[in-house]
Amino acid sequence: MNQPATILNDVKGPVAILTLHRKQVHNALNMQMIRELAGAFNELKENQGIRIILLRADGKNFSAGADLGWMREGMNQTREQLFSESRELAELFKTIQRSGQVVVASVRGKVMGGANGLVAASDIVVVEDTARFAFTEVKLGLIPATISPYVLKKIGYSRTRELMLTGRLFYAKEAVQIGLAHIICGEGKLEETVDDMIRILLSGAPLAMKGVKSLLDKLEGTITTDQLSDYTAELIAKYRTSEEGQEGINAFFEKRKPGWHEEY
Repeated sequence: MNQPATILNDVKGPVAILTLHRKQVHNALNMQMIRELAGAFNELKENQGIRIILLRADGKNFSAGADLGWMREGMNQTREQLFSESRELAELFKTIQRSGQVVVASVRGKVMGGANGLVAASDIVVVEDTARFAFTEVKLGLIPATISPYVLKKIGYSRTRELMLTGRLFYAKEAVQIGLAHIICGEGKLEETVDDMIRILLSGAPLAMKGVKSLLDKLEGTITTDQLSDYTAELIAKYRTSEEGQEGINAFFEKRKPGWHEEY
């Protein structure tokens, strides 16, 4: 994997680690970072050896959101250029949310504006208790358009409406309460808490975990109530007789770890 300029790439066994690397501007998102993140996720999509993508940040803040210097450049761009860049940002969040790997976000410090899209699109979010969040767009005369589908799906209509209209600051405890984040830890405990979560995830069957993500996306999508019984029954039958399913059942009876279990 080529090393880009605004993020750091590393691989530790079955885990790919992507680190936001613009700490001099609190890891604000600019077009280069957006493209490099999208490129990294798309490249990892083809890597069957990677089971987990860890998304984290360099420095004391996860991300200040969109780089206002980049946003200011919009004054000199055509409508077509603005639409194209905005579309790339929207596609990045979709790429993260649809990743076949499990995406774990490791969060400390500030998570402002568009950075909440990275958090909302991730599968599991581990957060230090001192972290703080805000949908700051309305304070700048903007709206959080590209992140809104992922935030809405994570925390629901009522919470999304209040937080995006007020732009108020809220802390890690509330982020966990509303479902934007999942696991909270004390200051200085983030890395070890994330490592514990990764070890838990590595005990699960890779194809089954992909299947869980696909199932939940399907249930959130166009499937009708009449189709639910047949669809879910078909999936159970498929995984029950799969190689992974049989390995998991046999490992249980033989009191051993299944073949997919990897140490971290």
